[in-house]
Amino acid sequence: DHDSFEIVVIEQSTERPPVELSRVEALARDPRVRLVRAPPLGGPGARNAGVRAARGDLLVFIDDDDLPASRDWLSRHEENFADPRCLGVTGQFVDEPAGAPYVNPERARRHVLSFNVLKWQRVYARTDVTRRVESLMGGNAAIPRRTLERFGLWDECTPIEDEPSLAYRINRQKRDDEYLLFDPGVKMIRRLDVPGGMAKRTLSGPAYARRVFTFLHNIIGHYFPLRFALLYPAYIYFVAYHVIQWICSDSKKHQTLLARIWATAGIIVSLLPLWFFWLGEWLYLRLRLGEPRHSPVLDPLPARVVHELPVPAPQSAAVSGPFAVG
Repeated sequence: DHDSFEIVVIEQSTERPPVELSRVEALARDPRVRLVRAPPLGGPGARNAGVRAARGDLLVFIDDDDLPASRDWLSRHEENFADPRCLGVTGQFVDEPAGAPYVNPERARRHVLSFNVLKWQRVYARTDVTRRVESLMGGNAAIPRRTLERFGLWDECTPIEDEPSLAYRINRQKRDDEYLLFDPGVKMIRRLDVPGGMAKRTLSGPAYARRVFTFLHNIIGHYFPLRFALLYPAYIYFVAYHVIQWICSDSKKHQTLLARIWATAGIIVSLLPLWFFWLGEWLYLRLRLGEPRHSPVLDPLPARVVHELPVPAPQSAAVSGPFAVG
């Protein structure tokens, strides 16, 4: 129900069945929809491509397994930026099919979108409290262009947990009166019955662990090198714990009790030798290719581009908002 928006779709599928592709192309004939085709870019690469293609002052993010929960979804996001000190907002996620509530609701409220001592992001984005937070999600997040021009975009050298790199930089550089916000009044439906572009839910335990390994070494090791070196053994134990937790909760590959037990035992037995193999490979690539690129920048848009955007007539089927990047 918003009076001015565009939708940018980063279409990076490796397989494009003709029926599904024709549906996407039909939607893209709407002048408010811009379809950008690309080879697989990963989560942060696609998000950065969407930001660079968008022309608006406010960027609102939708993952491919998400749906806005109401027609005023983007208007609700926009309201939070009446305060210019607000640098970004994450809304609440509602699982579909519905999941069980948090075992400890108070812990969820206290730690929503915060970092633990290892600088790992604690999410708890289904909680119900409005509060200032340390991080932003990749979906159901609204970020003004001025924030991204000032702090940069997302690091692309990780296949998982790609949101924190931007949050690390914001927390280091923002003024004391500026903040990130969690707003449970802005709801997004998180569909658990579809694969999602990053296919995390169908990975094996070792494949998921390797992605976490890459995130730790390329992102946390870059932004917090001393902490990472001093606590390095703790990171190994943490990965084992986190992957087992993922197997028992989020994984769609391990649905039966037997599959979970087998996968858990496999991680306990294989993680340490796999870790040292991955470490050797990572060191070799680092010596050969050097440090991965960090802190990609967003060039400012000329002011006239924003003001020349057409104001579309409201349509009942529209995904609404000031400027949506999906």
